Amino acid sequence: MITDDHGRRISARNLDRIHNERFGSWFENHVQQMKRDGGKWVRGTSTLPKVFNNPSSSKLKLTWNGNNQPDGPDTHPSLFVESMGVLMTSSHRFDWTKYWEQQGGDDKLWLWNTLKDSRELDKSKKETTLGQIASDEFRNKKTKWKKNFYSRYMTYEERIVHKPEQLSQQEWVNLVQFWDSPEHQIREEGAPPSQGDFFVLSHTSRKTNDALDGQSREKKMKELAGRDENGNQQPFSDEIYRQVMPRERHGRVRLMGRGVTPTSYFGS
Repeated sequence: MITDDHGRRISARNLDRIHNERFGSWFENHVQQMKRDGGKWVRGTSTLPKVFNNPSSSKLKLTWNGNNQPDGPDTHPSLFVESMGVLMTSSHRFDWTKYWEQQGGDDKLWLWNTLKDSRELDKSKKETTLGQIASDEFRNKKTKWKKNFYSRYMTYEERIVHKPEQLSQQEWVNLVQFWDSPEHQIREEGAPPSQGDFFVLSHTSRKTNDALDGQSREKKMKELAGRDENGNQQPFSDEIYRQVMPRERHGRVRLMGRGVTPTSYFGS
């Protein structure tokens, strides 16, 4: 139970109201203060002064590979994805109980416009940024939160107390309640496989369980995904699949059948 200075219980709804009142414009104010302080970013979960304190006249540049993914220069691609994650969490615009594809179009547009303030982003990169890249980052954040703040605790009370610092109290309450719900349990058991999962299923012998792919793409995907601290194979993200497989035909999503376009599958 969470109480105020007078020992009175504070409901989750009031906690969220208090959070919004005190920190509703935290991100904008923090960036402005950082600029006044000469670029010093007070470290929380992530520090990105190269991104958020970069003058608009010298935006960070990105190069893109043949699969329409950022690949340089130097650390800029990783900073690009990390800054996207910071914006997703600090803005408190997105519903973490839903898939990325279910988020509001206005919020996705805000993310794109904010990213353009610090990056040289051509309009042709909008679809892949708000689709493939954002979806992977959104899912990866939830996966880490679930592992570090939900699965390691047994009771609802323990889970509520151990909140990721990026989320408001109400956001975390909503997410914990969602993960506890029968709806989520059913979704977990029947979760839609990624493109990598589809590839492995369609390129593995049902009799011997051996890979049928002569180029060992399945092995490469497993290497890129890695294993967790218990030695279990990590799931294949769509990003890993795209790194291993050849570039897809324009307007098509491999393994998804006819009529499925990149926009309908990855979001717009």
